[in-house]
Amino acid sequence: MKKFLAMMAVVATVMPLASCSQEKSIYQEQTKYLPVVLQGSNKWSILNVETGEVVAKDVWVNAPSPVVDDMFWVYNDKNRIDIYNVANCKEPVNKDVYGSATCYSGGYAIVSKPGEPLQVIDKECNTVAQLSPSILTASMFSNERSVVHTDLDRYGYIDATGDTVIAANLGYAAGFNEDDVALVSFSEASDSAKVLSVIDKSGKKLYDFDSEKYQIITPHYRMGVLVVAKNDTMVCLDRNGKEVANPHETPKKVKDANYRDRVYAGSDKYMVIKGDRMGLVDKDNNVLIPFEYQFIQNLSAERYVVGKDSVMILVDDHGKQVGKAKFIDFRPFSPESEAVRGYINLEVTAANLLSFIDEDMVCFAKKGSTLMDVNQLVGVEPAQYVGMKQIDRPMMPMICSYMFDSEIASLTGAPARTDSVATDSVSTNLAGAPTAEFNYGAKLRGASISFLLLECAPGTEESLYKLMSGAMGSKGFKLNPDGTFTSSAGTAVSMGYEKGVFKLNYYFNPEELKALPRESRSI
Repeated sequence: MKKFLAMMAVVATVMPLASCSQEKSIYQEQTKYLPVVLQGSNKWSILNVETGEVVAKDVWVNAPSPVVDDMFWVYNDKNRIDIYNVANCKEPVNKDVYGSATCYSGGYAIVSKPGEPLQVIDKECNTVAQLSPSILTASMFSNERSVVHTDLDRYGYIDATGDTVIAANLGYAAGFNEDDVALVSFSEASDSAKVLSVIDKSGKKLYDFDSEKYQIITPHYRMGVLVVAKNDTMVCLDRNGKEVANPHETPKKVKDANYRDRVYAGSDKYMVIKGDRMGLVDKDNNVLIPFEYQFIQNLSAERYVVGKDSVMILVDDHGKQVGKAKFIDFRPFSPESEAVRGYINLEVTAANLLSFIDEDMVCFAKKGSTLMDVNQLVGVEPAQYVGMKQIDRPMMPMICSYMFDSEIASLTGAPARTDSVATDSVSTNLAGAPTAEFNYGAKLRGASISFLLLECAPGTEESLYKLMSGAMGSKGFKLNPDGTFTSSAGTAVSMGYEKGVFKLNYYFNPEELKALPRESRSI
């Protein structure tokens, strides 16, 4: 089980890096619009990537979601979601109140309404299907499939009509890619080497993935192959699990140029670093975008955002500016948003939350644990946590924050030289990063569990609190006059809620115990 958790933690850190850098994306719908903050403004606008025209100027305080299938959503001043069609950025399409939403794909998105199960909607925000109340979260549709996660911590797939196409009996599930295959786990607890499998869209198993032999780099196939690590080298597996030639292999002329880093940008082009500047070259190492920028990111093989001195512009694949817009921030395509149901089964939720604690354990970490123990669970990188004393582990709709008595990581030297293998995403270390090391002896003080209930009906927090309080005795805790809890083992818990978030704080040292506020809300 530890091996599987560690592998999935690596997958989780790689997934948010997905971009439009490939010949094809795992997401069928490609965006031709880009949310930006124009120079001199503090509001968000929409930029046409093909023409460079600003189609909506200085409209939103909060950042719009990626514009996919000409549709996007924005959090309004009541922290609820408004859905727009790019053809009319003045009036939201939706009349109903939404708490969360995926991006559109193929004309459909999945949304939550406060107090209700998840729903599939079309581009007019008509409800196409209401999903089972047991479905906790749902991802953006990818090749006509959405990954759903149930309150029993199992995964499956639905189609745009809301029908189950692969039953939710999986321990893990990734989105379907361009080849209509996906990486899954049929087991929720196994020390076997073969805990992962590759399936097709019907759910048929194509092969078992040997995690003793291969280590996951990214959970998605690209250009017909899955890039994995084998004995500290990169190899590629086809859809039947056979090792094949790497279609991502960097051409010799580009490799021999000895760039600090290089990332495949699609159509035989590579974003590279030369000295302290970035540019774009082709497979023969001809310079397409000159090395004069501090920042470069591809939106497609033909469009790039480049920047220097905190100002960015849109250019084509030969460095020519597209349009006249200058901007200071932008939001590239990312499929990370999920719809989180607005309905919960209180008894199941309370039991699930209580399963993470007892008299000497919280979120799989026991009293006396150090960062060495916790790091094996969450799989974080040291450079992300220099100077910090807290690690957040998202387990939507729950977040577990581990608290330490000293800094988690510290810098140890100058930036390290990198020379990345071209894969399916824009590397976050494109510009290099400081060398950092974990302080593995940092001691765990406790943890804070936050459970998001903003999408749920008002009063849900109070009902959950009553259930949790009544069950704390079964976990070895006694109620104190101020509403907190202590155990004979010397640990303590406080619970409360405000602004749609239910929180449970767990202390290994009861002297740190503090009562939490309990504030009701309305929609």
